Amino acid sequence: MNRRLATSALLGLTALALGGCGFALRQPQRLPFRTITLSGFVSHSPLATELARALEASGVDVVETTAQAVAAASTAGQGSGLDGHVILEARHDSRDQVVASTTAFGQVRDLSLRTRFRFRLLRADGSVLLPDTELALARDLSYNEKDALAKQDESEALHRAMQSDIVEQVLRRLAVVTPRPAR
Repeated sequence: MNRRLATSALLGLTALALGGCGFALRQPQRLPFRTITLSGFVSHSPLATELARALEASGVDVVETTAQAVAAASTAGQGSGLDGHVILEARHDSRDQVVASTTAFGQVRDLSLRTRFRFRLLRADGSVLLPDTELALARDLSYNEKDALAKQDESEALHRAMQSDIVEQVLRRLAVVTPRPAR
């Protein structure tokens, strides 16, 4: 009985401490625009797909054209609609894998996996909101010829993790821009 009461008291104090220190679960980024067009990506880009999902989870409509942005704003009753529309233009999106080290016999021992994404953010009128920004991540991966298939799967998992990290970094950068034109 005393042990149960002590456990309950400890859980209650822990909940109060976490609430009092400002702890909160991570929420989607609040973005200062209503619609966005993703341009410059290759067709079926996994980065574009993940970025579109993250933007939609943040409450932003991902549209194909500016005309769709105007239509979305007019159905929501928001005037001309282009005040809250931006264009994310992908300038460079690549993944690569290079040999980082070899043995004396020329066998691969370590690989370096790299993911690069360069983009800029434009207003609907074409003026630049965020100049060219490059995000680059690299991870090292040990390699063994006996486990080639497993290492290939591990390599793909690392690339997906780096892609998710880049999407989060893009969202953080988008959250601090102000899409309204300077007057």
